[in-house]
Amino acid sequence: MEPPRVVQITEASALPEPLLLARLASVATLPPEQRARFAVQLRDPGLSSHALADLGVRLRAATRSLGASLIVNDRLDLALALGADGVHLGRRSVSIADARAVLGPSAWISVACHDVDDVIRAATEGADAITLSPIFASPGKGTPLGPAALQIARSALGGRRVALIALGGVDVATAPSCFEAGADGVASIRADLTALL
Repeated sequence: MEPPRVVQITEASALPEPLLLARLASVATLPPEQRARFAVQLRDPGLSSHALADLGVRLRAATRSLGASLIVNDRLDLALALGADGVHLGRRSVSIADARAVLGPSAWISVACHDVDDVIRAATEGADAITLSPIFASPGKGTPLGPAALQIARSALGGRRVALIALGGVDVATAPSCFEAGADGVASIRADLTALL
């Protein structure tokens, strides 16, 4: 899987499905090479397992038709069932090694990180991508790290081929500073970042 430039994270309370589908429809108007740099991350902690699986089926069909990627938060079983392109592991998730054992050696695995120590640990353990957050102020996410944290993380990664994704308060206005600081991609729940593709 090519590292995404834009990751749209799902959360029904902040981004109702009709609005999410409208964003996917806007991506459908782009050339294939731009659509390939878009990913949807199935998160939605407020949904039941059944509702999450149903949403996942709809999003797998939509992302597949776009030539975009589908990433599933934590749920390895759901990632397998959906044929997802990868998983995103949080602090209380299984290890990267365990995820690879279940999903296979070519599975794309991103890891949630909140400081440089987390970044180094995830890279050392074999993550394909690191989502560093919160970069900017974001509801309920603590003190923002600022774009300088992305520079520090990029430097700490050295020559490792690990994608660095910025999350937390990122919008179209703040995303350029993330890219300038060394991010390969940006992620959001609320903000529409599809213009950055």
